[in-house]
Amino acid sequence: MQTIKTGLFLIIAFSLSLATNINAQNQYKQDDFLVSLDSVNFPTVQLGEVVIKSAREQRPLQELPISTSLVPASKIEQEQVTGLTDLTTRVPNLYMPSYGSKLTSPIYIRGIGSRINSPAIGLYVDNVPQFDKSSFDFEFYNIERVEVLRGPQGTMYGRNNLGGLIHVFTQSPQGRKNIEIEAESGNYGLQQYKAIINQPIAEKTDFQISGQYRHSDGYFENQYSGKMADNMDVYNGRFRLVHRWSRNLESDFIVSYENSDQNGYPYGKIDPETGKLQEVDYNEPSSYYRNLATAGLVNTWKKNNFTLRSVTSAQYIDDKQVIDQDFTEESKYLVDQPQTKHIFSQELTATVEKEDLETIIGVFAFSHQLDKDVRVDIGPDKSTIVRKSYDHSNTGLAAFSQTTISNFIVNGLSFTSGIRVDWENATQDYYYDMVQNGRVIPVDSTDSELKFSEALPRITFDYQFRNVVNIFASLTKGYKTGGFNSTFERAEDQTFDAEHSWNYEAGIKSKWLFNLMRMSISGFYIDWKNQQIYQPVPSGRGSMLKNAGRSESRGVEAEIILKPAKALETTINIGHTRATFSEYQKNDSTDLSGNFLPYAPRVTVYAGQEITLPIRENILDKALVNINYQGTGKLYWDDENSASQDYYGVLNGSVTLEKKNLRLTLWARNILDTDYQVFRFSALGNNYAQRGIPAIWGVRLKASF
Repeated sequence: MQTIKTGLFLIIAFSLSLATNINAQNQYKQDDFLVSLDSVNFPTVQLGEVVIKSAREQRPLQELPISTSLVPASKIEQEQVTGLTDLTTRVPNLYMPSYGSKLTSPIYIRGIGSRINSPAIGLYVDNVPQFDKSSFDFEFYNIERVEVLRGPQGTMYGRNNLGGLIHVFTQSPQGRKNIEIEAESGNYGLQQYKAIINQPIAEKTDFQISGQYRHSDGYFENQYSGKMADNMDVYNGRFRLVHRWSRNLESDFIVSYENSDQNGYPYGKIDPETGKLQEVDYNEPSSYYRNLATAGLVNTWKKNNFTLRSVTSAQYIDDKQVIDQDFTEESKYLVDQPQTKHIFSQELTATVEKEDLETIIGVFAFSHQLDKDVRVDIGPDKSTIVRKSYDHSNTGLAAFSQTTISNFIVNGLSFTSGIRVDWENATQDYYYDMVQNGRVIPVDSTDSELKFSEALPRITFDYQFRNVVNIFASLTKGYKTGGFNSTFERAEDQTFDAEHSWNYEAGIKSKWLFNLMRMSISGFYIDWKNQQIYQPVPSGRGSMLKNAGRSESRGVEAEIILKPAKALETTINIGHTRATFSEYQKNDSTDLSGNFLPYAPRVTVYAGQEITLPIRENILDKALVNINYQGTGKLYWDDENSASQDYYGVLNGSVTLEKKNLRLTLWARNILDTDYQVFRFSALGNNYAQRGIPAIWGVRLKASF
């Protein structure tokens, strides 16, 4: 905690001292000065009003009765946010561990998440839902903003939004006519190139095409082969067309494609005597290859106070994992796992606004098809081969409604009630055999079906006082469907049950000092049953989900943005979570009640300072410095709390120089080269871990025409 206090103190003190220094300089424009209480220039530095696009209500951030965070495009670029993993601790109580490849990319919010199978956090990209975690780790480029809604969002957004919702918005071509090109280079062989073309085709049509390529040599060397264990090449392309059919009707069509080819899983063994993490050292090359294609069509029709929206989406994922499952120099287990996924969804919503009443109704349907094969070669001569195949299907239908009454009973008080009803059907055809010395031995074959249904209510009160203070309280039910384990060795482990939660939350959002400071504080308590917990299968070769009895999570979150001058902006985000098992009998001899949930950091801290340096216009148009500190911990890696990562913090920074249509950025992450672990696990009697990314730096040149 002393490290946290010191980091916060230094950034705040630096901000205040710099503000004083800027105020003392009178050779620059008045707009650069610190605004005093008797100044008439408050509008030049006031924090602008923000509307959260993800919320169905489309209300300003200040009025929205949900714990929310927003990361704009400027911060994404300055802080080198290249994907969702970089949002860890940037958003209070958000943690996204790195598993060494893009295949499994779970997100945890307030201690809620799912390491394998379906996610417990929702993700949308340009209004298109991403149902599978293997699509979560994608490259950020041409991003407009990222919004995070914490707490269950299932009433409006449906299945498996148990812990919250993340919505990524890319830049729209509307109102733009330009070309942007970008080149970047850094240590560890970093190369990145981007190009974006925005072009109106006609009076009513805007067109965008963009592409990106990124290469990294990797950060960790495999001692056995002498090659880097985690090098990567990623290719991206996106096409977007916005057409206005009439004054009332608009269509937004987006197609994106990403190809990833990476070595992965840079896991090192942990010495059982010293506890020291050793270097990566295993004999079988491991890799992950993915083709990810997504298409979305958003049609919006508006007239007077009525809005009708249709969102149609399709996603195709074709990937393959090859992994040395024993992670040693010996040839014990080599896993080859290709899979193909087809995902379709359709949502239709209608919104009616009339004086103090807003009503939203909608329907949603989806289909998720998975074909997966698993092959395990056992032993140095591969004389024994285990083969499994899965034909998995999920289909679902939902209907939802939400109504908000403003000035409810008294002026300024709003009441919101909503409900969603979900129906889902899951099937799995499973076949398992072994090949020994060329002879095929059938082991198991099943055809199974599961059905789920749930009603998800939400009730919220919020009171707005003179557009300065908003106090809110909510009660929301969360839900994550059950399903099939893709790896199991006993019949009773083939399926797992749904989990349910009740989320109690209260908070306050406020603006102070003539809107020079914006602050939000919220507290939450989550009570949920049958939590789906990751466990290794009995042999240790693979993992599965099992249900715990009961769990709870409680904590607080605070976000402060302070802009004492046009040249300064300070952001401080702090989250605290205490997530524990209240009832968890793991087996006949092990009671884990009272233990902390894994992957739930006790504290997350972000403190950032943005400084616009006073530069003469004949030299540069703008000079911008960004310094930020991100702290995480303490967290446990397993439900038995036998392994943990203590609190750690990383320091990042960037300097951006602009002149006309050119922008040069020098950036660095983990400047102090802090040593920490981003993942740890046990397998086959050994303990393994993956180190966090070391100190990295780069230079980026961007040109606009």
